[in-house]
Amino acid sequence: MSKLRIIGGAWRRHMLPIAPVEGLRPTPDRVRETVFNWLGQDCTGMAVLDLYAGTGALGFEAASRGAASVVLVEQQRNVVAQLQDNKAYLLSKWPTAEGSPPSIQIEANDVLACLKRLAGAGKRFDLVALDPPFRSELMLATLPLIKAVLKPGGLVYAEWHENLFSDPAIVCKALSVQEIDALRHLKAGQVHAHLFALPAV
Repeated sequence: MSKLRIIGGAWRRHMLPIAPVEGLRPTPDRVRETVFNWLGQDCTGMAVLDLYAGTGALGFEAASRGAASVVLVEQQRNVVAQLQDNKAYLLSKWPTAEGSPPSIQIEANDVLACLKRLAGAGKRFDLVALDPPFRSELMLATLPLIKAVLKPGGLVYAEWHENLFSDPAIVCKALSVQEIDALRHLKAGQVHAHLFALPAV
């Protein structure tokens, strides 16, 4: 069985099983290391939303690095079951010296429906991670719903098969903003990794 390795923070080096689902892959270690370098290696106090969570690599990594709360959204039933098992395992391994463990919630739901519900409930996040199934068009369907769940100046991390920043106008239109702050971009193999922020208002 494939494994996911937590690469930093309180759960560093812990290995987690990955549900045996075709096409399910964690964000590669090198890309995750780069992403969390972009975030300053520290997610202390952040509220994080991990959409299309899959292996939970981004959400669990953020929790390991100090996020106060993480919501992982995943629809496939067997993947959700593995996420629940991995959550229970990690929380059992939380170091007492680190104080209270993070709040980790796993939503077994369609991402688009979940985003609408979270927005309606007034939930807001510091960081939204967005990694839809590879080569799907779900990125463009999901982006318009992101703004409603982001805090002002909130960050979005997105993995896609194309460079979102190659035509910023498309992203701005999807997010209903005049501009975005395109902070970082990395191409690793066929994957484009992006970090951007909405304007603080």
